[in-house]
Amino acid sequence: MSPPSFWRVWLFYCLLAPSVYFAMLPGASALTVNEVAKDLACPCECPLILEDCNMTCGLEWKNQVGEMINKGMTKQQIMDYFIGKYGDDARITPSQRIHGKIYQYTRSFDTSDWVLLWAGLAVWVFLMFYGLYIGVKKLFFNKPQEP
Repeated sequence: MSPPSFWRVWLFYCLLAPSVYFAMLPGASALTVNEVAKDLACPCECPLILEDCNMTCGLEWKNQVGEMINKGMTKQQIMDYFIGKYGDDARITPSQRIHGKIYQYTRSFDTSDWVLLWAGLAVWVFLMFYGLYIGVKKLFFNKPQEP
């Protein structure tokens, strides 16, 4: 038996690739609750994104999103529903996204954690400027020694 020619292998892959693509397409385009929730603001008093919120009000909104997905609604239709019903408070802004992530990571900080954070940042800034000072001093102001 002779080995398959290049053209046969190429033809096989050309026929196989589209069939694999179309077989995986429905699973890849399925909408999830987190895909919608990452673009909605949490209705609670916390500054989190709905995706990160685990409070009762946030979980209720996530359940509503899941029900809407099961009904066959698209992400844009779900977003329009929440924005139409709750106004612009349901829409997430970039600054809300940043504040939500900071809050998520620092909400359990107590006083000693904040002191350590700012002290570490101050030491880091000092070391950076001191290193730049030493480097510039050695590079530009170091006189060659004469014998």
